[in-house]
Amino acid sequence: MEYSELVKSLEEVVNIPVYAVLGSLKQNVVFLSTLQGESNISVISKEVIRLTNKPVAIPALPKKELDFLVYAFDTQKGKEIHSLNVVTLKGEEYEAVSPQMRVISLAYDQKRIAFVGSSLQETALYVVEHGKLSKLATLPPFSFVSDIQGDLILGSGWLKGNPKSHELFIANLSGELKVFTPKQGSNNYAVSLSGEYAHFVSDCENLGESYWVYALDTKSMNYQRVEFSQKDVYQYNPVEISGFESEQRLLVAKKEGESKIFVDGRALDTPKGVISGATKIGDKVYFSLSSLTTPSKIYSHDGQKLEVVLENKNVELGSTYYTKIKSDIDVPTWVIQPKVEKNPRVAVVYVHGGPWGEVDNRWNLLIAPLLLLGYHVVAPNFRGSTGYGSRFTFMDVGDAGGGDLRDILAAREYASKIANVVGIMGYSYGGYMTLLALGKEPEKWSFGIAGAAVTDWLEMYSLSDSSFKGFIEVLFSGKNEELMRERSPISYAQNVRAPLCIIHSQNDTRTPLAPVLKYVQKLQQHEKSFELHVIPNLGHAIYTMRDAVDIILPALLFLKKLYG
Repeated sequence: MEYSELVKSLEEVVNIPVYAVLGSLKQNVVFLSTLQGESNISVISKEVIRLTNKPVAIPALPKKELDFLVYAFDTQKGKEIHSLNVVTLKGEEYEAVSPQMRVISLAYDQKRIAFVGSSLQETALYVVEHGKLSKLATLPPFSFVSDIQGDLILGSGWLKGNPKSHELFIANLSGELKVFTPKQGSNNYAVSLSGEYAHFVSDCENLGESYWVYALDTKSMNYQRVEFSQKDVYQYNPVEISGFESEQRLLVAKKEGESKIFVDGRALDTPKGVISGATKIGDKVYFSLSSLTTPSKIYSHDGQKLEVVLENKNVELGSTYYTKIKSDIDVPTWVIQPKVEKNPRVAVVYVHGGPWGEVDNRWNLLIAPLLLLGYHVVAPNFRGSTGYGSRFTFMDVGDAGGGDLRDILAAREYASKIANVVGIMGYSYGGYMTLLALGKEPEKWSFGIAGAAVTDWLEMYSLSDSSFKGFIEVLFSGKNEELMRERSPISYAQNVRAPLCIIHSQNDTRTPLAPVLKYVQKLQQHEKSFELHVIPNLGHAIYTMRDAVDIILPALLFLKKLYG
């Protein structure tokens, strides 16, 4: 493939839009999409209508009965300093407030906007009313708000100092905060407020293994399971609950990297893949779904018939299968085979970010171009991944770069059985794991591609705001400087053998550039083979398709130079 063909192929796959149903406004389906080349919020009425004018960083879930919604956008070229905008179904848009801090999450009702924001000094819960910003309460880092209704605000976070549990909070407009957990050590995530009830997802009945949905009486603080009249959902035995509309009895449940929709417990017949959002309007359920080899579409289902509401481009990228690789634990893994492979056969061990994230059977903007160009992909869900119960998710707390690296090495051994050449690639925490693997196990890899990587946990900590300082403290079970130093890739840069491509954004405030430049200096001192691509005026998050090309193209050109 010539260079011009490579660029054209990348542009074609990157410009395939992604859809995620958020909910509804006044009987209109609301969805997040990358139509028109950037992240935006649109509605499906008689036609698709784009509502937002600016690239959307964080959308609030829409309120069915209202005719407007709220979202956050980045005001400083990727530095994730956010402002909040209101946009109506008529397309009227205005700025609600510009708090000049990182917004972590937000929710709204008829009168107010609630959000969790992070500055250098603290993370806190704020409310906006009539354009006035008020701080209600200080919160632990990485707390999230899910809903606001009247004078109550619902959220969740690491609220009791245990890095392996999440608790709920209910706050009022005076800043009084109630913290609730149904069981000590359980993980609980806020969903929504409805009347006197707060709905939440919890693993309190099957600690560490699987979640269910519950209703909490906000006055008595008693809770109960939400039950359904049909039995399909019980037979499905989900591990995670990824969506719930209480009044519609609509549940999106997930296990082993794929999801299903249930209405009052009855399963709807849907294609294989991952449902990225769903809402019920009248007798129809609208949902977005994709797979690793099939782009997003929006569907409707009336209980009998499935219809495509919003189509997408048809592409033939290859085939997938799900397996469990043996490390010292079972590692759930997706293997994606290209339709037309390269010769020699090349496999990329793709390491997802987070670490509390997952490669599941949904369209992946970083994996799809690799398949299009003929590379096999082995994508392990190493310990620390979501999707397999909280016990699995928090196995890396206090052990970042330890057991999870062993799982990545097991994926490498698996990949070596299906390919002649094996390299490693990842973004964010995946970029961190890439650099650590290249330094600690240099003989295992033929190449490495690291995007938005952490190179030095101690320096990253010193440069972080309240949220990301808190993230590091949770990941390392406190400010464990000795472990942070031992698990930093810069400690092993002199060992790297494989050709390395490093891609980093100039304005990244999650994984700052400065430590990466020091890592590169060390590579240079030891005469290692590497490329460094610094993308100007871009941060950690990708909001536009041009951003995506800027991040992905250097990786593909690097691979082409190695393998044609």
